[in-house]
Amino acid sequence: MSSEQAPPALAIVIPIKSADESVEAFVSPLLLEGHEVVVVEASPESPSSARDDIRRRCQDVGVRWIQAPASRGGQIAVGIANTRADLIWVLHIDSINLAPGLTYLQDLVKTRGLYWGRFDVELRGDHPGLAWVSRAMNWRSRLRRICTGDQGMFFHRRLLDQIGGFPDQPLMEDIEVSKRLRLIGEFRAPRVTIAASGERWLRKGFWRTVFSMWRWRIRYFLGAPADSLYREYYGLPRQSDQ
Repeated sequence: MSSEQAPPALAIVIPIKSADESVEAFVSPLLLEGHEVVVVEASPESPSSARDDIRRRCQDVGVRWIQAPASRGGQIAVGIANTRADLIWVLHIDSINLAPGLTYLQDLVKTRGLYWGRFDVELRGDHPGLAWVSRAMNWRSRLRRICTGDQGMFFHRRLLDQIGGFPDQPLMEDIEVSKRLRLIGEFRAPRVTIAASGERWLRKGFWRTVFSMWRWRIRYFLGAPADSLYREYYGLPRQSDQ
């Protein structure tokens, strides 16, 4: 893209673990709107011709595809560094029903001011408790201005610049950026709903997952390092054991 061209109004950053066909389906409607779309894939451990084909097809239709070390916060930070728009929307690949959020942000770019925030989220799945979790997440973040990635967080670039950029950490990056941004800028929590898959709440049991997530969050707020929590969360050896 020529540096003489005006930057796009909205950049959409999507961190992923690996390239698969769901990525193509996810980015297609976003590209139709003419927005900047950046996919940041965790650097694969081994080559794959199938993944290479998916990357190429996405790039051919206008996606900027980047590989970075596996770390959701790190991947998001790299993605943001490779965008030009002033307003940035970070999405998880399992996000659903994005049209209401996209409409809201298209209107937001026309206004003046420095904003950051998120949308209400509806977790979809068979367990009735997912509706309760969704309501609790939305109520808590509206009250405390602490958001989660499932809520589709958005930021003006200048606010991120003021806090030293998006936090490059592998876990709790959404909490950390919220803690920093709530000290500056205007927080927006519109009553606009997007959806996300509730699969991970069901994979290891609903209540077990709810209590585990609270345990991780409490430990982080009490000062546990994000890197240590990441290794425990994914069952990786401690650095001192390597």
